[in-house]
Amino acid sequence: MGLFALTLRWLDWRVAAAIALAALLFNLFVMPRVGRGIYRHPEKKRDTGIVAYAAMVLALIVLMRDRFAPVAAAIWAMMAFGDPSATIAGKLLGGPRLPWNPEKTWTGTLANWGVAGVSAVLVFRFVAARPLEPAAVAILMVGAAVYAFLESMRTGVDDNLVAALPTALVVLQLGSSWVSGPPWPHRTLLEVGAAIAVNLLVAGMTRWLGLVSSSGAVAGAASGTLIVVCGGWGDYAVLWTFFLLGTLATKWGYQHKAEKGIAQADSGRRGALHVLANVGVPVALLLVGARPIAFAAALAAALADTLGTEVGGLYGRHPVSLVRFRAVSVGTPGGVSLPGAMAGFLGAGLLGAAACAVGVVSALAIGLVAVAGLAGSLAESLVQDLGGRRGARVDHEFANAFNTFVGALVALELAASLEKGGLFLPLAGT
Repeated sequence: MGLFALTLRWLDWRVAAAIALAALLFNLFVMPRVGRGIYRHPEKKRDTGIVAYAAMVLALIVLMRDRFAPVAAAIWAMMAFGDPSATIAGKLLGGPRLPWNPEKTWTGTLANWGVAGVSAVLVFRFVAARPLEPAAVAILMVGAAVYAFLESMRTGVDDNLVAALPTALVVLQLGSSWVSGPPWPHRTLLEVGAAIAVNLLVAGMTRWLGLVSSSGAVAGAASGTLIVVCGGWGDYAVLWTFFLLGTLATKWGYQHKAEKGIAQADSGRRGALHVLANVGVPVALLLVGARPIAFAAALAAALADTLGTEVGGLYGRHPVSLVRFRAVSVGTPGGVSLPGAMAGFLGAGLLGAAACAVGVVSALAIGLVAVAGLAGSLAESLVQDLGGRRGARVDHEFANAFNTFVGALVALELAASLEKGGLFLPLAGT
């Protein structure tokens, strides 16, 4: 199926989208009648992976139409050839397991990266019908690394729904922001050394105070250093606003929450996975040169989710399901309460104000950050609720990262629409 990506060299995007839609409808309604033999679980009515694959191809074609078609084809190639290569290599060769997902191996992940990268480069070259520049090859290989990493994560959601779209956005952002070199400021060795020293000191202190675990201290130091180097000390102050307010909310009424069975595990200490889930997307945004409001909104979404969960667990007596609009018990994944939502919105606004105070965003952006933060936290609740209804166990860390991703996208859309004076349509030039 991946070889059909080559047809994007000639097909109008509307024709290609129509074919992809037909494939999606076939996989939804015809395949269950004639093709269950190729399902991973033949007893199920539909194979989630087969449906998700067609849906993502359709989304790539529609979102990256016209001059971005070679990028859509490259990501399609990653999906078609990288994922099965990882499975084959992992099963045939074995090897050490990934620390963040024991179900997958380093061998499979590296095979995914290598095959996805080479396939993406070759397909991009064919569809673009022009000589490849070294920068394009480097960007596609970085995109393949992002794709392989996202595929390796334990999410509770089909891989095709997780990896393709974020990878496409990374490739597009790198293509626009890395034209004249890396988008972050030039740093001297002294500045880099100062960032490392400060973060090592902070990591030691937070570990000694019991606020983070050993793995959390290491991950926090690495994340903090990258934020200072790629962003600045203002961005680092925004990170600390998130950490302090989030930690305070977690510790607030902890004993009472523990008695109700809804308190965070390990006495509220943050581990490496928690750091990656909440700070991974903001760090990636700085690395690829996204607008500063995206970084602030991603952290605002993480803070809104934390406050919504912690305050809602203490004071939210009547949480509701966003899918069914029915009352659910306190602590139900995906449940939203009015006190929790209000606390999340307020927290996101406070983080936006802090970002403004240190010069990361403008005063006008404070409201946008607050709205985007709340939108991200509600999106996470919706995904968890939908996953529960469908019998899927959405991984908590993945849900947190998804929250920050949505918050960043909402902020970027709001900011672009305000600047345009109307609805901004990405990639359409309007």
